[in-house]
Amino acid sequence: MHETTSEHKHVEVRFDYYRKQGGNVSKIAYLTIDDGPTENTKGYVDYLNNRSIPAIMFFLGSNIDRYRNVAIYAVQHGMIIGNHSYSHPQFSKLTLDEAVKEIRRQEALINLIYAAARHARKYKLFRFPYGDKGGANKGKLQEYLKSEGFMKIDPTGITHPSYYEYELDRDWDVFWTFDFGEYAIRDGAGGSNQSILSHTNVMNLWAGGSPADRFSAEIILIHDHAATEIRFPGYFSELLDHTMAMGVEFTMPRFVQGDMRT
Repeated sequence: MHETTSEHKHVEVRFDYYRKQGGNVSKIAYLTIDDGPTENTKGYVDYLNNRSIPAIMFFLGSNIDRYRNVAIYAVQHGMIIGNHSYSHPQFSKLTLDEAVKEIRRQEALINLIYAAARHARKYKLFRFPYGDKGGANKGKLQEYLKSEGFMKIDPTGITHPSYYEYELDRDWDVFWTFDFGEYAIRDGAGGSNQSILSHTNVMNLWAGGSPADRFSAEIILIHDHAATEIRFPGYFSELLDHTMAMGVEFTMPRFVQGDMRT
């Protein structure tokens, strides 16, 4: 069941999860990218702009410390930067205070990046590392995110039953409906290039999503990992080109904002 609009306000403008182009209908998806910035992020930003793909990049603070200029470049070239914590811990293993400190420390860094880029920060987004929402502290962390004015993607158009069964539509972090899982092709991880490509054509049963499913909008997750680029050069553009060839159009979502403290 969806929350009522009286509890939040809508931000941003366009949304339609199917778009007609001549006689064709494109499936709409929202691209999210985790774990940057890295030495490869600038090239990914250039690729996304060349293909007119909007994206949310969930950056780690520890990586911003190493690649500050790359993070600034991403903002200056139209990427939305989201909070993926400072050090990528499992939040269920943290105390509530430790969890909040992870979020706040990264918030401070993101604000500095936007200031250095001379761009106003319009969107305040958070994604838990590993999708670990904090275990026993989940409820308090969701209240914290909502009270601090964090935003989530409007779930309108997402029709996968499991998205609602797990109440992902109620949470104030940004989860996903489909994970490419390309990190599994690191050395010794048991994956293969072909298995990653074919993965886009099967149902991800836990999250309920797949680019091959024509009946739902998707929140798609891909990772910015230097190790994957070494093992599978060009994986980022190849996976996204393959997805678009399936009839998926990446677009900007509408966001819903929590109630900020007064």
